[in-house]
Amino acid sequence: MTAAATDSRPYHHGDLQNACVRAALELLEAEGLEAVTLRGVAERAGVSRSAPYRHFSDKRALLAAAAEQGFKLLAKTIQRANQAAGTDPANRLLAGCRAYARFGATHPCLYRLMFAGDFCEGPLFDAEKPPEESEFPSLAVAGDAAYDVLIGELTDAQAAGAVRPRDPKSQALVVWAAIHGLMSLYLDNRTGYAGHETAELETVVEGVLQTLLEGLRAG
Repeated sequence: MTAAATDSRPYHHGDLQNACVRAALELLEAEGLEAVTLRGVAERAGVSRSAPYRHFSDKRALLAAAAEQGFKLLAKTIQRANQAAGTDPANRLLAGCRAYARFGATHPCLYRLMFAGDFCEGPLFDAEKPPEESEFPSLAVAGDAAYDVLIGELTDAQAAGAVRPRDPKSQALVVWAAIHGLMSLYLDNRTGYAGHETAELETVVEGVLQTLLEGLRAG
């Protein structure tokens, strides 16, 4: 008798696709990337082993959906931090970058997945390629939207005279490259801060951004 034949768990679920993504995110946080399998997700979601295949052709498609949710959560996290910082453009940028670092430190496995080489699509990597032509269009849209939050903040900072008038996309790339690079070093335990309070990391991020703002600031 096959495993499928002995699996008595329900195939149907009221919100199967989202339940599978939630289960994947939970496994990712608890046990790391290797633990995220379609079988493991089915078990965690309480459905039959074949049920996830109704929405995900393979593990890669499931991971893409998890990464998409990660970008949506990152964008919301940064936006909330920006709004809480008030109206001063520099304070908003600092708050958003601290929130970005805090997100990466709090969700290291998810952060690595989001920026995994297999999923590098969007304006940073192919500005001429529209999201609908990507392998995972909704992932590309979510990644673009998260990046657009930073572009929008720099555009507003230019309008307020806080940074010099240059292409905000180029400025965003400089800021993102610096903060993302720092996060990569942090997660690889190359900074001396891994495993410590994220407040220490945020202090370093603030120092890096302050240095960048000195170069971006309007004279």
